[in-house]
Amino acid sequence: MDSVNRALLCCGLPLLSLLLACQGPVTSSPSLIAQAAEQEQQLLQGGGPPPQRSAGSDGMALGYQKRTGLHIDIPYLCDRRLESIREEDKADQLGGLLTRKELPENEEELTFEKATVWLYDGRVYRIRKKLGHPMDVPTALGTSGFPLDLGPPIESTSELRWNFTWNTRRIRLERSGSDERLYLSIDVHAFMPKELF
Repeated sequence: MDSVNRALLCCGLPLLSLLLACQGPVTSSPSLIAQAAEQEQQLLQGGGPPPQRSAGSDGMALGYQKRTGLHIDIPYLCDRRLESIREEDKADQLGGLLTRKELPENEEELTFEKATVWLYDGRVYRIRKKLGHPMDVPTALGTSGFPLDLGPPIESTSELRWNFTWNTRRIRLERSGSDERLYLSIDVHAFMPKELF
């Protein structure tokens, strides 16, 4: 029995020290609970969902970065206060401001080079953008920041629509008249102001 204990002791100590040495440095990324608390706090303050985190070389968050292949990141822009979006992000995703129209009940319609944006009390509640060219459903959704498949839509002769999905009230794709498999524009409501009352 002593020889077995000695063998375990001789092999176990070097193995244990090797495992401890291979762990590497401990990172200080926030826990899931801390991230959820941060998101909830930001929602309560009216900032919408926080920007996606991307870790730099030191493990710290660099802030929002538009993903490659997106024309406009509609989920990022929706339900945010327009003034809280960085100017370079607005210029990149929406282009320059062309017209601004005051609407009743604290609403505004802003026409940018790349999209039309509706505000309620300074918050983006709707974005409508013409697609660069007629696109199929996965391409239209993917280039607008949504997953390629949102599940079964509500289908009509002129549009596809999803209600209450992907943190939005409604996502609409307007069908092309020449080819019913292709779509010309995407129209997204983060919320509908009339439903707030």
